[in-house]
Amino acid sequence: MGSIAERLAEVRERAHVSYCRVAGRPGEPRIVCVTKTQPLPRILEAIDAGATEIGENYLQEAIRKDVFALRESHGVTVRYVGRPQSNKYNAILRLFDAVDSADRRLLDHLDSIEDRGDLRACTFLLEVNAGEESQKGGLTVPEIRELAATGTPWLHEISGLMAVVPLQATMQVRTILYRSVSELFHELVSDLGSSQVTLLSMGTSDDYELAIEHGSNMIRIGTGIFGARSPSRV
Repeated sequence: MGSIAERLAEVRERAHVSYCRVAGRPGEPRIVCVTKTQPLPRILEAIDAGATEIGENYLQEAIRKDVFALRESHGVTVRYVGRPQSNKYNAILRLFDAVDSADRRLLDHLDSIEDRGDLRACTFLLEVNAGEESQKGGLTVPEIRELAATGTPWLHEISGLMAVVPLQATMQVRTILYRSVSELFHELVSDLGSSQVTLLSMGTSDDYELAIEHGSNMIRIGTGIFGARSPSRV
């Protein structure tokens, strides 16, 4: 199966090839290594192999592992990729560099804060529930379009979109969903400006090449780098 370094190198190469084919120029998408349930030594293996951005799902786990110290020691960006709970908003905003799963409640909360001097988070991706699954968070594509049409103030807080597709969806269905989110992304770029809306985070370990083909410039990879996850939190 290969080491963490070998798997990360393979992901980077395949992502690079897909990105160049779509963009018509050299480059690669940003790769967020999803490190939930991973112990610190394995995270450090990925960082030593070239990872520059990590994503954590759980606030308490991230604190327990002290992944935030890696910013100073290894220069990594620490992103929150889990569903944010309202009682943890302030801690998440103070500790993480970015929130890739921002919902309207968190963005409403952020928009209401007058003094942001102690907040670290400066990048917010609005979560898109692309498959319109009732058990998942985020907003559907039609809901976001409706909010954009009404000029919702907190839309000016976002730096882009993060899409979640159903795990059981076929590649054909994922193609349709990724195309829909990509179209929405470009509409928001047009409405809010290309200097504000810059990130389209789509694609995980099993479909990141497909997502890149539909415009993703940030992919989230967990098992593709670390292997099968432990069933329990670290």
